Amino acid sequence: MVQITLNGNKKEIPQGSTIETLLSSMDLPRFFVVEKNLKIIYKEEYAGNILHDGDVIEIAAFCGGG
Repeated sequence: MVQITLNGNKKEIPQGSTIETLLSSMDLPRFFVVEKNLKIIYKEEYAGNILHDGDVIEIAAFCGGG
């Protein structure tokens, strides 16, 4: 198991998990952005971006207003 921080909360995930596998287990809004260790990760990189012990992941949703 690997321990990451996801939106400020500690979370254990299986070794070898990618951002894509992490996101597939979540109920996410249509528009969101993923940040890993203070760097924006683009959708094309999700499948090949393996998560390691200590990584900090932030997922932020876009919302409209007026």
